[in-house]
Amino acid sequence: MGPEEITFYDLARAPPSKCWSFNPWKTRLVLNYKQIPYTTTFLEMPSIATHHASLSIPANSNSSSTLLATPYTVPLLKLPAHHYSNRTASDKFIMDSAAIARELETLFPEPALRQDTPAQQRIEALWPQIMRIIGPAILPGITKMLSPLSVEYFISTREAAFGVNISDYDSPQAVEKAWEDVKPLLVELGEVLNAKGGPFVEGMEVTYADFVLVSIMVFLERASSGYEGAVERFVDVDGGFGRLWEACTGWMERDD
Repeated sequence: MGPEEITFYDLARAPPSKCWSFNPWKTRLVLNYKQIPYTTTFLEMPSIATHHASLSIPANSNSSSTLLATPYTVPLLKLPAHHYSNRTASDKFIMDSAAIARELETLFPEPALRQDTPAQQRIEALWPQIMRIIGPAILPGITKMLSPLSVEYFISTREAAFGVNISDYDSPQAVEKAWEDVKPLLVELGEVLNAKGGPFVEGMEVTYADFVLVSIMVFLERASSGYEGAVERFVDVDGGFGRLWEACTGWMERDD
């Protein structure tokens, strides 16, 4: 038996479980891009806090500043001790996709994946604005995708976070209005993407900014159950999104 692989804790959905949520996708893309061996454990939403607390994982220090103010989140990575040169090291748990990306870059520097660029910061600043507009419209689709164990938890927490009744948005009209309202922000995203000629945000160099942007697209695509076509909507706004999507397809193949 070989060395223990990294364990990637992802967010469950109704079987068959596949990666679908924004933050876990950022981590999965890094793992896939760097070809790092890992196994996936899918966690139901109501069990995340208990699971993480049982491992003595510190709560998110910035949870009060986020939309959902959640102290325990996924992705979570378990990095076995053998990845560290210190012989007395123990297994390391890291929560938060940005922190995970930095740790993976330290442990697995090739192929390189530059992070914290100005373009990445612009994309990350636009994402909460996009989510405030499009979020309520995709919530009904997510409730149809989740397992019964997570649906009630999801509805109560998201209705409180967005200040909406999810059933009010369960219509094609609500979805179309949200996509129309969010177009100016998608135009801004396209400007960031195309600034250096593409297909990637930094031109021909793959960076973490690309994975943040692709994670937005794949999340909205998979979360919009019943109202598919999110990627096509991005491409309708700017063809650069389609070129980025195509360039990253290979790193999206493993999603379980």
